[in-house]
Amino acid sequence: MSDLKEIKNNFSISSFQEEKLKNFILELKRFNKHTNIVGKSTLTNPWKSHILDCIQISSFIDDKNSSILDMGTGAGLPGLVLAMVGYKNVNLVDSNGKKINFVRFVCNKLNLKANIFLDRIEVLKKEKYDFLTSRALANLNKLFTYSHKFSNHDTVLIFLKGKTVNYEIKEASKKWSFDSEIYQSLSDKRGKVLVVKNLKFTKWQKSYQ
Repeated sequence: MSDLKEIKNNFSISSFQEEKLKNFILELKRFNKHTNIVGKSTLTNPWKSHILDCIQISSFIDDKNSSILDMGTGAGLPGLVLAMVGYKNVNLVDSNGKKINFVRFVCNKLNLKANIFLDRIEVLKKEKYDFLTSRALANLNKLFTYSHKFSNHDTVLIFLKGKTVNYEIKEASKKWSFDSEIYQSLSDKRGKVLVVKNLKFTKWQKSYQ
């Protein structure tokens, strides 16, 4: 439970929010026994692999009324974790019906408010958000393709990435213009938090649309 202690020391969560997080982990373990929605190994220490990994995104989103789209949310990670710690305008999209069923179940069970979409990101209604988040969905080029229609000049993209992040940035730079900062993940020494601003098509990419 040392990772819960680290979460409480580094993030301002109330006892009410802590209880929601505990119940979320409980339901995640129960659901995963009959329906595989997260890797079994990640449930050995879910406070680290899921909660700490996801809650660190909150360090980059000061306003809890900000609109957030969690692309490829899976089991609600990181979007549901943000909703559990007080973010009020969380939107979750995934095309996997079993995972969305879990997300809906948890929202009902824990009385969480979130907009849930069972859909492919490519066909989701075009809308602009303050923040876009994603974890283990796709490489950066693809994430930017998904993100562009949901972004305006103020939108910030926050992606949980792995050890290939620098290579992905290099490849994405061939097609996109953007500003990025890389932060060390708190949950995994191999992990990174990538924060992207000012995403734009380059002239090269525009000519091939």
